[in-house]
Amino acid sequence: MSTQESLYKDKCALKNKNMGFNEIWNIHQKQLLSFIKTKIDNTAIADDILQDVGIKLHDNILRKTRITNYRNWLFQVTRNTISDYYRKTNSGTIVPLNELITEVDTTSSCVCDLTGFVIQTYLPEKYGKPLYLSDIEKRPQQEIAKLLGLSITATKSRIGRARKKLKELISSCVDVLQNESGQVVEFQLKEACELPVELRNEIERLNLIL
Repeated sequence: MSTQESLYKDKCALKNKNMGFNEIWNIHQKQLLSFIKTKIDNTAIADDILQDVGIKLHDNILRKTRITNYRNWLFQVTRNTISDYYRKTNSGTIVPLNELITEVDTTSSCVCDLTGFVIQTYLPEKYGKPLYLSDIEKRPQQEIAKLLGLSITATKSRIGRARKKLKELISSCVDVLQNESGQVVEFQLKEACELPVELRNEIERLNLIL
């Protein structure tokens, strides 16, 4: 099935207020799992989180909770469940979130697109370039070192410092969610914070909503 056909099926199905758990879950579970795997490196844990989300959906359907948009509701529950996992594991890789309010359209864009823009726009090239090659283009550090004419040690140091600078740069306005490898996987806009015009324009271009 093509992406357009899948989206059409999704939109049509959401109009049916009498859908049961199986119909709703079959429509959304693949997108939810793909989304979870961008935040969680461990496949077994990702599957557990997806199962938890399914249980919450089932419970809310039994309680006849009023849900006007199942897709938005499921992604919101999924984000909350991911945050709960990081808090419970106390891994130190998550910045506390105020609210999980970013709407991610997994069919057209991902947070990596926004991360790449921020890295290229706001970090000095000395740090931005190795971080972009590592976290956005997913190139191995040995290849990055060769491209930039650096030693492996210097490359690792610059990538680490770049991640720290990126977090410091935006932490006054945005909470940052990182995965277990230290890579930025999601931004959460804090209340009463005004984003730069060029950043807001990029968010709109990517169909991300803050």
